[in-house]
Amino acid sequence: MPPELTRRRLLALSAGTLLASPALKPVFAAAAGKPKVIVVGAGVAGLSAARTLTRHGIEVIVVEARDRIGGRISTDRSLGTAVERGASWLHGLNGNPLAGLVRDQKLATYFSDYDDYEVWLPGGERPEDWELEDAIDAFDSVLEKAADEADEGSDLSLLEAIDQLDPGMLKDPLSGWMLSSEIEDDGGAPLSRISALQYGEDRSFDGPEALLPDGFGRVVEGLARGLDIRLGEPVRRISHGAGQVVVETAKERHSGTHVISTLPLGVLKAGHVVFDPPLPESHAGAIASLGFGAVTKVSVKFDRCFWPEETQFLSYAAKERGRWPTMINLMPVSGASILTLVSTGDYALKSEAMSEAELQADISAVLGEMFGADARPPQKIVAAQWSRDPFALGVYSYPAVGNTPADFDGLAEPVADRLFLAGEHTIFEHHGTAHGAFISGERAAGKLIAALGG
Repeated sequence: MPPELTRRRLLALSAGTLLASPALKPVFAAAAGKPKVIVVGAGVAGLSAARTLTRHGIEVIVVEARDRIGGRISTDRSLGTAVERGASWLHGLNGNPLAGLVRDQKLATYFSDYDDYEVWLPGGERPEDWELEDAIDAFDSVLEKAADEADEGSDLSLLEAIDQLDPGMLKDPLSGWMLSSEIEDDGGAPLSRISALQYGEDRSFDGPEALLPDGFGRVVEGLARGLDIRLGEPVRRISHGAGQVVVETAKERHSGTHVISTLPLGVLKAGHVVFDPPLPESHAGAIASLGFGAVTKVSVKFDRCFWPEETQFLSYAAKERGRWPTMINLMPVSGASILTLVSTGDYALKSEAMSEAELQADISAVLGEMFGADARPPQKIVAAQWSRDPFALGVYSYPAVGNTPADFDGLAEPVADRLFLAGEHTIFEHHGTAHGAFISGERAAGKLIAALGG
């Protein structure tokens, strides 16, 4: 774990470490009764916060809109093996707190090799090695220079920066594949919306990246163990003041002393939950300006494997950027004849609106171009279209044009020491990741504990 992150997490949790000591006992006596925290959302951020508070003797209830835990971690097993509708990877195992949970639960991991891929062009042609190398070199060069095209006073979108640096990239299918699979997938948005100045300025953990063959859902199951979680309770209003908080759901009212909201950025943007009093302008402005994107993920089961069985990633360099550029082969992961396909950028907005039949037809057409008569018809599909999910309304946050890291991090500032926000959108260094959500939950719990002692 990088030293800076270590110090930050220790500082956030230092008050929690002291909570069990005699020195903090008078704090509860001075407060209006023993603290009771209501955590909104049973995703990774909410479960992380609730677990931290519970371990320090604080009463916690978690209210969750869905009839399941996990939020945007959602493992589906209807295809006969685990496929992920949401988060899939442990991004970097060295110092990643989720990697520690995986080890504690003795969950199997499958290391991903991002160099293990094959690429197909429209019509089923295969690029020459030199063509791939040229496309990769051009991509690396443009990405390195993109931030220089923008500055603090006049940010540009990545699309504008690339158009100024190398406009030919935007018309070339191979370059389009690189842009969609590397940037639009990572950012969760079209190039036209991602900040050239801030893209790539977040941090990552070192070490290999891994899939979990038995499903990411096992991680949240472990996190949730022993917690008081109320499912099927969409929150309508969060009120705070006069020494208490009230969280009103579709079923009942929950009263407490503090609240941690882990509502996704998409839900905050939509205004589906009323905050009383309203969030400060600093929070409201950040919520309005931050980007929250769409990435469509579809897992498709076939009667047999008709693609290279051992290749981890299949890539399609479509004429239309973002049309299923990335396909994850689950054959080496779980021995199943399943491909998980991802669409990105502007094409993700199209695929998010498709019916299951339309998705199946579109994917079949792409696989038909790649493999010709060898392609088999899908037997069953599992589609994840998060922008259509009323409790998410998108996949994850990204820095839009004009955003700064402070827009993300400012959302983690407590409101009147009663209301705390957490989630991947509140931590710039690790935004858009499950481990970022986890760290944000721990951090919010640490700030709450500090407020109790201060």
